Amino acid sequence: MIKRKISMFGLSLAILFTILFLNGCSPKPFLSQDGTYVILTVSPSGMTQSELVELPWNTNTAVLQKFLLECSFVLSDLHTPPTLETNAQPVEATRIQASFPQPKRMKFVVDQHTLTVDVQSIQIEIEGAHVGQVTLNQTLVLQGLDNPNLKPAFLELMDVLHNKNAK
Repeated sequence: MIKRKISMFGLSLAILFTILFLNGCSPKPFLSQDGTYVILTVSPSGMTQSELVELPWNTNTAVLQKFLLECSFVLSDLHTPPTLETNAQPVEATRIQASFPQPKRMKFVVDQHTLTVDVQSIQIEIEGAHVGQVTLNQTLVLQGLDNPNLKPAFLELMDVLHNKNAK
C-alpha cells in the first residue's frame, strides 16, 4: 500500500514537472518551428558577419534543440539593464538571432512584471561584454539570466554546423 502511494506520488510529480516545463517553455521564441535562426558575430569596429543555422536533413537536431532550450532559460527572467558604460572598449560579440515571418505575440517577465510584445526578431548575446543581453525587435534591450550552460551548448552547435560544412 505504501509503495503504491509513493509510486503514485512520483508519477504525479513527474507529470506536474512535465506540464510546468512545457508551459514555461512553449511561448518562448526559440521553441518555434516558424523562425529563422542566424548567428551574428559583431567585431569591435561594428562589422557584422552572419551565418544561417541550417542543419542537413540527416543531422540529429537534438544539439540545436538543446541550444534553443538554453536560450529560452535566458529569457525566463529579464531585467532592465543598468546604464551601459560609454568608456568601455568595444569587444567582439556573438549573438543568436531569431526572426519570424509574422510578428509573434509573446509574454516576458521583465523586472517582475509581465510584458507582452509582438516580436518580429530577438537576439541573445552568447559571447561578449554583455552575455545574456536580449534585444527585442532591434530596439528593446534587456538583460536575461546568466545561464552557464548557454556557451557550452552553443559550442556544441557550432561543432555540428562546422562539421556539416567540412563534409
